[in-house]
Amino acid sequence: MQRGRFLTLTGALAVLALSGCGAVNSAINSVIPEVDNMANLNGQVVEAVIGSGRATISGSVSATANFNDQTLEQVSKLKQLILRQSLSDATVTMPGGATAPTAFSLRNITLKVTLSDTAGARSVDASATVAGPVTFTRQGTTNTYIPTTKVEIANINFSGTNFSTVIAIVTASPSPNTAAGKLSLDADDTELPAGTKISFTLVDGKAKPKI
Repeated sequence: MQRGRFLTLTGALAVLALSGCGAVNSAINSVIPEVDNMANLNGQVVEAVIGSGRATISGSVSATANFNDQTLEQVSKLKQLILRQSLSDATVTMPGGATAPTAFSLRNITLKVTLSDTAGARSVDASATVAGPVTFTRQGTTNTYIPTTKVEIANINFSGTNFSTVIAIVTASPSPNTAAGKLSLDADDTELPAGTKISFTLVDGKAKPKI
């Protein structure tokens, strides 16, 4: 029985070897756990104030948080750190005299995450975009709007020349470190007039180390 298990394991490793490095890396990545809320951005509120003057207008805002150094598995072999962060339902405050819409759409929802150490000597950023459009629908007469699909900004990818910096920030002293999330978006000013405030809470943050 022991010999059978050994042969099975040997066979599996042989298949991986024949499949090439890609298959081996994929197998290792599949068992490296994600880190929940590594940058400690969950619960941070970002609020955008819509501007004016164009049919499509933009707003942007930042939120910051401190996070401690982390111990990551397979750290000597890692080549990427990929973050994903979701947005809560939208809270909308209309400017004086404006009527709240039953729904509105947002496009090019981009989250740029900047990670830096306490002394500020090391800093690196990466971003990802949900192109949309994503429609948000009003809940009754409240100022809460729920998206038709979950807004998850995935594949915020720290790799290549950025990776050595980000891994030093995340795993080595000094600590704590700082994370800043800057949200930008496009909205239609026929739906959301100038002066409209949209706020989101950052939720469900995950970090996936990969070799």
